[in-house]
Amino acid sequence: MPESYPIWWQEIDSPPPAEWLLMFEDFTGDDTAEQWALAAAIFIAQTRHRTAAGPTFAELFKYLLPDTDGLPGPLPRNLDFVHRRRAVAGFRGHSAIEWRRRGMISFDNGVMRSLRVGREFRERSRRRQQAREAVRQQRETACDTISDFARNALVTEREVT
Repeated sequence: MPESYPIWWQEIDSPPPAEWLLMFEDFTGDDTAEQWALAAAIFIAQTRHRTAAGPTFAELFKYLLPDTDGLPGPLPRNLDFVHRRRAVAGFRGHSAIEWRRRGMISFDNGVMRSLRVGREFRERSRRRQQAREAVRQQRETACDTISDFARNALVTEREVT
């Protein structure tokens, strides 16, 4: 159990697969974690809207990694069942903790289907909806102005003829 292994792999004697290390870096790294957190939050919001319950961690990661059934890559064959479960749960849990730190998702430990969107995601969603509403109102105002102009032109044309 070398200490140089990631926290989600420290209970296992063999080194973690390279695919797992790379994917964890992608999920939690400064350059890419925001996009993964946003994708997770969107899936959570859609699932809650559709089912009124949050997805499980397995469902979330199967959505994010559909080609590998929710895992970053194959696990070493020499791992027993307990170590496999710890590796999978640890990887998913520590990725989700990073996304929770960013405020994009939230969850309760030990509670099934408690995944929900976080405070930052809700604020962004609110700002996006407000911006969309402002654009819609500008379009309506522009359409009203154009229709007023057309109406006035039509009235002026009738008065001339």
